[in-house]
Amino acid sequence: MSRRTKITAVDNISFDIYRGEIFGMIGPNGAGKSTTFAMMTTLIKPTSGSIKVAGFDIENDAEKIREKIGVVPQQHSLYSDLTARENLELMGNLYDVPKKIMDERIDYYLKLVNLETHSERYTGGFSGGMKQRLSVISAVIHDPEIIFWDEPTTGLDPQTRQAIWKLAGKFNKEGKTLIFTTHYMEEADKLCDRVAIMNSGKLVALDTPENLKKMSNSTNLEEVFIHLTGEEIRD
Repeated sequence: MSRRTKITAVDNISFDIYRGEIFGMIGPNGAGKSTTFAMMTTLIKPTSGSIKVAGFDIENDAEKIREKIGVVPQQHSLYSDLTARENLELMGNLYDVPKKIMDERIDYYLKLVNLETHSERYTGGFSGGMKQRLSVISAVIHDPEIIFWDEPTTGLDPQTRQAIWKLAGKFNKEGKTLIFTTHYMEEADKLCDRVAIMNSGKLVALDTPENLKKMSNSTNLEEVFIHLTGEEIRD
């Protein structure tokens, strides 16, 4: 009989995220980013400690937190047998968005991400970039205060990546707080007000990209990342 090995995925970390900032989480595979992300979005509960999101405690107020946040998962959560519009209507109905407001938002967001001419197409035939853009607007159809993005541009072509970056900037200018994980150092450097670097479940650094580069006398975030987490390949 095999025994399960206990792993401390996240080890006694503590940080604040400020209202209205773009906050990035980076780290090697197995660093604890995904677990932290899942806890903040109420998908799993911490075994100890506490987390507050939008002022609410995840243990006692998970439903209230879910009303305040939008989540763009790494794996698309679209229904392939529904059209783009139907996917958005489904999300809007789940959040009890009034029909008139929902219809206006759907038209606005589809045009914003250049999908208005594809609104009646089934999403099963969409490209990866189209699915990602639709996933993003699905996550904001209820006008959340906070947007969580897990690896927002993984596997996307440069044009779609630029489009996602512009969307992030637009949402941030509207006052939304953005929190995302990424493996792209350029992305974190370009978009983030502050970056948290995790390694082996611990928080090893948290500051602005510029300050992180200054502290380690580096010219880019990738050098900072390697300096703090090492060159060993993680599985």
